[in-house]
Amino acid sequence: MSLAEKSTSQVPRERPGVWASSFRVQLGMPHLAFSGLSEAWLLKELGHRHWRQLARMAASGLPDFYDAAGNIVYAAFRSVQIEDARFDLAKENDTLVIRSNLVRISRTQVQSEHRLTIGGALIGTIRMVSVFVHRNGKSSNRSVVRVEIQGLPPISQAHRSALIRPSVEGTIWDMDAVETAGRRPQVFFPCPSQDFNGAGFLYFANVPAFVDRAEWNVDQDFARNAVTRWRHVTYLANIDPGEAISIEVVDFERSPVLWRHKCRVTRATDGKHMADVLTVRSRVEVAGSRRIAAPRQVGCVGGPNCPGKQRCAAMPAGCGSVSS
Repeated sequence: MSLAEKSTSQVPRERPGVWASSFRVQLGMPHLAFSGLSEAWLLKELGHRHWRQLARMAASGLPDFYDAAGNIVYAAFRSVQIEDARFDLAKENDTLVIRSNLVRISRTQVQSEHRLTIGGALIGTIRMVSVFVHRNGKSSNRSVVRVEIQGLPPISQAHRSALIRPSVEGTIWDMDAVETAGRRPQVFFPCPSQDFNGAGFLYFANVPAFVDRAEWNVDQDFARNAVTRWRHVTYLANIDPGEAISIEVVDFERSPVLWRHKCRVTRATDGKHMADVLTVRSRVEVAGSRRIAAPRQVGCVGGPNCPGKQRCAAMPAGCGSVSS
């Protein structure tokens, strides 16, 4: 892997309150999945960059935070949104450029935005909102509470309204033709050595990964070559090692080449609501290192953000398919 990073050392004058950076990655096997760029790798990398940028925002050399009582403080993600994703365009040896910025949007919340390009073409935008938390005098992840830390710059009035929300939720999910009957919740047991991070929390990037595993169990033929086009994850709670999670598909609509679903993630031991995951996935054909998008959807009307110069009217983020 070849990785070169270039970070701005000062806040850009034209964007006060924004901490910006950029870096490049020459893509290889750690960064790629079966059908393109690995979403799991990407979220972990961007989460790390978000954490490092928080240190820069606090004028600290390392992201080492404590509250007024001396408790260790972590940045837990409240929400992650993927938009305009064309991860299937990423191939081995491509150079991925990630341009990021970070802003403080409330007393305890910070948002980062990451724009991904390959060869100058946008292949996705990811927005992430974190909150500062600590375990409330206990070791269990059930005791996590939100806190404020000192040393951060004032909240920029220009970014108070920047909190991301699933803006296309009404377009995607308020539909009549949804499949829910007969779909039992699927139970998974996260592994401490694979699914938890160094702070002892179930890693945020693994929540959508478990949803993909649930999708695989529904239809392997579709899921084998499926790529994410849009996703919004809202995080509400965590679990301790040894506990199980349950994933229930509560809304589901599909065609042969496009799936849209909403999954509710709960703690299997007590039914605690842990996360909501809204996902749009489309199927692509994979032939060696070449990826060919599936035929376009009925009702595709075209648009500037779609690689095939076509756009599905029901897909604000673009379905990524080309005309048939």
